[in-house]
Amino acid sequence: MQGVPYRIDGARARGRSRAEFATGERWAHDGDVEAARRPSDSGVTGATDVGEVPKANQRREELRATLLEAGRDILHEEGLETGSSNLTFKRVFERVEEKSGLRLTNASVIRRVWENQADFQADVLVAIAHDQARPEIDVTVKALGDLFEGLDLSTEESRGRALQEVCRVGGAASTDALGNSTNWSLWISVVAMATATTRPEQRRRIQQALQEGFEVVVEFWEKLLGRVMQVLGLRLRRPWTIRQFTMAVTSFSEGCSLRQRIDGGPEGIVRPTGPNGEDQEWTLFAAGLEAFVHQFYEPNPDHVSMPAAPFGR
Repeated sequence: MQGVPYRIDGARARGRSRAEFATGERWAHDGDVEAARRPSDSGVTGATDVGEVPKANQRREELRATLLEAGRDILHEEGLETGSSNLTFKRVFERVEEKSGLRLTNASVIRRVWENQADFQADVLVAIAHDQARPEIDVTVKALGDLFEGLDLSTEESRGRALQEVCRVGGAASTDALGNSTNWSLWISVVAMATATTRPEQRRRIQQALQEGFEVVVEFWEKLLGRVMQVLGLRLRRPWTIRQFTMAVTSFSEGCSLRQRIDGGPEGIVRPTGPNGEDQEWTLFAAGLEAFVHQFYEPNPDHVSMPAAPFGR
C-alpha cells in the first residue's frame, strides 16, 4: 500500500531521536495513523500533524465509498453542471470534512484510489447510472396499490372500466413523479454526459452502467405491468411481447417527461370517463398508455377472477 501523507513539525521535533521519527514514519506509511499518534516507548509521540490523513481503519474501499457517496450527494442536490465542474475533489473533500471531520488532500486519493479526477467523476456517474433507488417508481406503485383496493373486477365490463381508471390514475402519478424527481433529472444528465463526453473509455463505462440500470427498471415494470394486465383479465395480442409493451410505455413516459421539463408539458385533457359519464382529467401520457394497452392486449376469454396482488418493489 502506498504511504499516506505524514508530516512532522520541525519546531516541535527538536529533541527527538531519529529512531522515534523512523517509527512514526513507518506507522504512517503502513496506514496506522493511530499508532503514528501514540507515544513511542520513550514517551515521545511519533508525529505531531496527521490531520490530513485518513483514519487508521479507513481502508481503500471504505475511502472510495465515502467519496462516491459525497459526490452523489452533491449531484443530487445541485444537478450535474457542464463538464462536471461541480464534481471536483475539492468540493467532495469539503463535503466529507463537513460531514465526518475527515480531512483529505489530492495525495490521499490520487493513484491510491483513482488515477485522477476524471476517473473519479466517471465512477460517480457510473454509480448514479447503476442506482436502483427510484422514488418516482415507488410513488406510481403506491398510487396503483391504493387504486386497486377499490376496483370492481368481477365482470369483463367492470374490468374494462377499471382499465381506464388504472391508466388515468397511474399515468397521472407517473407524470407527476417523474416531473418532480431529482433522481430522474440526474439520470437524464448522465445520459447526456455518456453521449457528449470525448473520452471513449468514460463513454463506454457510463453507457454500460446505463444499460444495466435500464435493464433493472424494465424488468421491474415487466413484472408489475404483466401482473396488472393479468388481474384486469387481459392477454397479449400476437405477436407482441411483454418486453415490447414495457419498452414502448417507458419510452413514451420518458419522452413526455423530457418535454414537460422544457415547456411544462401539454395541458391536461378532459374526457367523460367517470362512472356516470362525468368529466375526468387525463394527462397526455395516461391517454397514450390506454392506447398502448389496447394495441398490445385483448380480453382473455379464459380469465378467472383473481384478487389484485399487493403492489410493491
